[in-house]
Amino acid sequence: MPNITADKVVNHLMYAKANVNGYEAGGKIVKATFKPGQLIGKVYSYIEIDNNLYWMFYLTPADYNSFNATYIKHDSNKLSLPDLPAILDEIQAQKKAAIIAKDGVFSYYLQTYLPYIVGAVVVAIALPSIVKSIKK
Repeated sequence: MPNITADKVVNHLMYAKANVNGYEAGGKIVKATFKPGQLIGKVYSYIEIDNNLYWMFYLTPADYNSFNATYIKHDSNKLSLPDLPAILDEIQAQKKAAIIAKDGVFSYYLQTYLPYIVGAVVVAIALPSIVKSIKK
């Protein structure tokens, strides 16, 4: 499974899987509480406070206009990101594209499928003798 970085989560919807507190700037004062299954919102950005990752949300248009963000401490047991499979697929596709750009298409597919090709050749060569020995 590829590693996901915080920047890949920005602009995706996040939901609460358990009771989650939203904090004012600084991460000390509780501003809102979200119940399990409740939409928190679209991740606007992220910050680090005391070596903890916090997701940044604007809960209302007025909050956005006044730069009054709400921060949710990252806890994968309490937060749900429905777009995660698509994000992971995108990361894999980017890695594949980078390898193809570096090594070339032929080299990439040869490295990827060579073990299967060799296995198929071995089976094709060995199968007649195996069938012959079973018939005896």
